[in-house]
Amino acid sequence: MTFIDWSDPEEMLGLLIEYVADERAETRHDRERTSFLSEVLAELTDLTDNARAMPPDEVIMRLRVLHGSQSIAFSADPVLAHVDHCIEELERIRNSSRH
Repeated sequence: MTFIDWSDPEEMLGLLIEYVADERAETRHDRERTSFLSEVLAELTDLTDNARAMPPDEVIMRLRVLHGSQSIAFSADPVLAHVDHCIEELERIRNSSRH
């Protein structure tokens, strides 16, 4: 499992997209996972394209919806673990900026 450096909030979604794209490229022989990763990648790309105009809470909510809408068959997939980490880091940044 590759680890993403979540320390730069401006880059988080871009790094997550890169990770998902890399995973998809490496998973060409597993049609179900390739399809799953393509869907996640499309949703992340749409979110990233619009994230600058959204409040942090909306970005977090959309990531939660993305995570929660995935098939139970992929609930333990490393990509969703990274989505979770991204949510946690965005929440930490949001909460620390409020103080």
